[in-house]
Amino acid sequence: MREVSEIVVWWAVLTAATVVFISTVSPVELLVAALAALAGAFAARRVRLAVGGRAKGGRGAVRALVALPGSVVRGLAVLTAALVTDPGGATVRRIRLRPGAGAGWAGTMLATAPDTCVLDVPHDDEVLVHTLSRGPGPMERAVARAGGAR
Repeated sequence: MREVSEIVVWWAVLTAATVVFISTVSPVELLVAALAALAGAFAARRVRLAVGGRAKGGRGAVRALVALPGSVVRGLAVLTAALVTDPGGATVRRIRLRPGAGAGWAGTMLATAPDTCVLDVPHDDEVLVHTLSRGPGPMERAVARAGGAR
């Protein structure tokens, strides 16, 4: 039953994402989206099983979701400024994550900022990022320990 519910959830999310990106949905497009999402749901489950992934370390996820819009807007501003001027402020930093935060979801949230690229996840509590901003952005402050960047 758990396997079926996982596939149904993946299917629903993938179908919804596809329908959102289609401006006007005809019945044929909906059918194609649903069938493609079903194939994607099976593939997503197989990939998760192959890597042994499971959701863990969700502490701080709500704080990160709240910081998401500000992080994207700030990242776009920093990226735009770097395109217009010299991007000499680019740095590589190690970010120590808050206790209980999962490196997988925290790294994904850090990567949502247009001025940040996650390079590596060397440990469960650490993420290596390349960033154009000089200081921590909203997402980094949401997922990192106080004084967690090195």
